[in-house]
Amino acid sequence: MRYLPVDVWSYITTKEEWDAFYEQGAYAGHGFGYTYDGNGKAWIIFVFRDSDMYPEGVERGWQILKINGSTIEPFTNITTYMNGTDAGTVDVFEFRKPDGSTVNVTSTRKEIVMNTVLHADTLHIGGEIVGHMVFKSFIEPSIEELDSVFNAFKAHGVSRLIVDLRYNGGGRVDVAVKLASLISGSDQAGNVFIKYTHNDKQSATYDQSVYFVNESNALDISEVIIFTTRSTASASEIIINGLKPYMDVVTIGDNTYGKPVGMYAWTYAEELVFVPVSFRTVNANDEGDYYNGLSPDSYVQDGYEYAFFDRNENYLKEAIYYITTSNFTGGTAGLKSWYLPALEKKGLQFEIGAE
Repeated sequence: MRYLPVDVWSYITTKEEWDAFYEQGAYAGHGFGYTYDGNGKAWIIFVFRDSDMYPEGVERGWQILKINGSTIEPFTNITTYMNGTDAGTVDVFEFRKPDGSTVNVTSTRKEIVMNTVLHADTLHIGGEIVGHMVFKSFIEPSIEELDSVFNAFKAHGVSRLIVDLRYNGGGRVDVAVKLASLISGSDQAGNVFIKYTHNDKQSATYDQSVYFVNESNALDISEVIIFTTRSTASASEIIINGLKPYMDVVTIGDNTYGKPVGMYAWTYAEELVFVPVSFRTVNANDEGDYYNGLSPDSYVQDGYEYAFFDRNENYLKEAIYYITTSNFTGGTAGLKSWYLPALEKKGLQFEIGAE
């Protein structure tokens, strides 16, 4: 069914797994994400609140040293160190904390219900109130989370906005429309956000435009700062591309993944879901085809050794510098990419992007 090597995205999954993720934000795992630095050290980059690790204090900036007594080798898939992938299996992780101490944490693989807003706060910078949100996935539970966050942003009088999509592998377009509408403001309601375009056999039937909607909590801003990495994909890229015709979109980090296409889902016998690449997406100006990713305005290495809210975190530090000076300190050339585990996942696992 796939035209290789071009189509690396189409997949088949069970309806149970499909519904669990997109409708409930649930998947089987330990509830964390990780990456490697240039020296091959493995770092925790986020932990879901439903994870066994969360109440143990495990958080972004902790280094993974061992799993079940085995030392993590550079740039390896850490799943191979675990006691299986079935729910109920137990693994022991040895971490080095930011203060240099080490600790062992036991975690059971189970159904994890994701919180898609990993962090949200407001920053006071140069007399302005800046909203700051780290967003993981575009799924059904995100709707309530986004309403809560933007309600708080509006109540606090946010006049600038930072949206961190560095680990967001995509998801549902209707949720992307909601986020884009919250960012763009009520004045854009009814304007074209993105267009679905198909081949000449299907265009007459399926080509359509997707529009911004009116959101009561929408902000009144003219610029948004978005954080990106090579794990920023699909619906996340739609946010960047779809907003550009209407407002200033400033991006900080690395090139995005490069998935300017979308999929429809067909269910078979209430058991399987077929998800083939079905259309390309373009913005209101018919701009798309970013198969090599969307390049940032400032290339900056991910600051995974710092918490998302820490003003020393590389991306946030660069955003604060831009807000206060209208300039950048980052580079203008692409970064050398190390092993990003999320990019090795396929199908639904890519969009989950977590262990």
